[in-house]
Amino acid sequence: MPIKVLSDDLASRIAAGEVIERPASVVKELVENSLDAGSTRIDVHILGGGAQSITVVDNGSGIPAAELAVAFERFATSKIDESSDLIAIGTLGFRGEALPSISSVARVEAISKSDDSEAGARILVDFGKQTPIEPAGAPQGTRIEVAGLFTNVPARLKFLGSAGRELSRIQSNLASLALVYPHVAISLSADGRERLRTIGSGKLVDAVSGVYGPKVAEQMLELDSDDSAAFSADGIVSYPSLNRSNRTYMTISVNGRWIQSRRLSYAIEQAYHGFLPERRFPFAVIRIQTPLDDVDANVHPAKAEVRFLREDLVYSVVQRAVRGVLSTSAPVHELGAGRAAGSIGLLRTPGNSGNGEFAVTVADSRNTEFTQWPDQSSLAEQTRLPGAAGDQSQPGQSATGTPKETLPVLRVIGQAHETYILAEGPDGVYLVDQHAAHERVMFERVKQRFDQNETESQPLLEPASVDLGPGAMAAVQEHLDDLNRVGWGVEEFGTNSLIVRSVPGPLSTRASGDGAGQVFIRVLDELSEGGTGETWRDRMLATIACHSSVRAGQVLSIDESKDLIRQLEQTERPNTCPHGRPTIVQLNVNDLEREFKRR
Repeated sequence: MPIKVLSDDLASRIAAGEVIERPASVVKELVENSLDAGSTRIDVHILGGGAQSITVVDNGSGIPAAELAVAFERFATSKIDESSDLIAIGTLGFRGEALPSISSVARVEAISKSDDSEAGARILVDFGKQTPIEPAGAPQGTRIEVAGLFTNVPARLKFLGSAGRELSRIQSNLASLALVYPHVAISLSADGRERLRTIGSGKLVDAVSGVYGPKVAEQMLELDSDDSAAFSADGIVSYPSLNRSNRTYMTISVNGRWIQSRRLSYAIEQAYHGFLPERRFPFAVIRIQTPLDDVDANVHPAKAEVRFLREDLVYSVVQRAVRGVLSTSAPVHELGAGRAAGSIGLLRTPGNSGNGEFAVTVADSRNTEFTQWPDQSSLAEQTRLPGAAGDQSQPGQSATGTPKETLPVLRVIGQAHETYILAEGPDGVYLVDQHAAHERVMFERVKQRFDQNETESQPLLEPASVDLGPGAMAAVQEHLDDLNRVGWGVEEFGTNSLIVRSVPGPLSTRASGDGAGQVFIRVLDELSEGGTGETWRDRMLATIACHSSVRAGQVLSIDESKDLIRQLEQTERPNTCPHGRPTIVQLNVNDLEREFKRR
């Protein structure tokens, strides 16, 4: 076929395919236009999953009658001009493609009244063909109805999913916009049934309640933000106890633009590292603010992705913001409850006995207070577990001697199933996973030595040979300094083999010979799972801590159990192991009384 210029009609339909992929794309483009128009209320009505009809009504600034026809021309927009560089863009739309793309593959009716007009205007664009503008009675704002989507492009129509599936995509996209704009009241109805509603109060927790429900909203933590900083992140994230098996519940925006970013999603996941188990993900709404000229929004046909000039800086801002609120707010998990208790971790303060003892002040269900003193015998250091430090501060004190939030005072009762330490505390009964607890103790000990460049290594009587998989040798060479720093002594032995001659000190009693080789392979597996710098170092240290800790099924004496609890109290984050599993769960005394019909 000879080269020729396509007709305007065919070119418009091809261009529409870049912007309008399915009904959810139509809803996104129209709602973003409403947001750009300063709307405080947006109502969306859907019929037949959007293929039959989509109606978006807002109370924004509206379109003047003289500009209504121009709005449906290709590349017509009021949001940029010739002086724009397409970088510092502060609006959601800017290409002037949404309305002409939609009207080229559907029948579109638009009724709008601008804020300076006495009456509204109506226009009908039937698959690209405009009819004359007519006057129409209308309230302030714009109403756009899209009908018969893709009926002139059957090939596109047959690739749509069922009405339910398309509605699900619409609801997901609209929910994300509602979370990013909590000051806008957004509603969605489908076939006469309400599917989504937010009240537009401006409070993010209210938007979360409208999207996910009040029970989820109760379990969210608000991020602290620095409004004066050029780069900042605010929003809301869930307690670690509230999590899901996929990333669907993480919403990210940049300068008000809802985006999809694997890198920033990973920043949130890494902030939860140590608080959540592997392959579990939190609820999160992260709103990032950057200088406009640091973001290029013109890199994706559907504007779903952006490019950052300083992506590493944005990554660290997000990670620090989320990690900061988690570090100060993560509570002990309460057994039998759907969420973590509000304030299970108790603040220890010096008692008035004058002998350096520490007490815990607790409020019971009748709002009266009592003081419980620790059992002095339980503080005695007798048979110590591997990794116990010889010189530790008093329970409830940091290294500087200042009070810190820690576990309640626990009285060890015994051991269950050779796996869980049973203890009594002021608020009920506690079960401690002995492996997870010791893993936390060992992780913080190994990490402290690593950060202080204190190498602790134990030579092996019988060096172990390790056969490596493809590419693993390059990973070893890249991270050799960190491996040596933590105590591994390895030498190359052939093309894809290593000799392990020494292991980190904590592994000396648990890894020897072939066992040392297996642990080293597990460390290399952490390398292959991704992450660099501090992220990988923590994974490596957590693996060493795991293999140097007591196991489930190992019998502990009462004294050994007491000693483990004391060591756990000294850690900075006693409630979870380095992999995010809980170390301790509580059965509340009120729940016990209800179960035994005492109340």
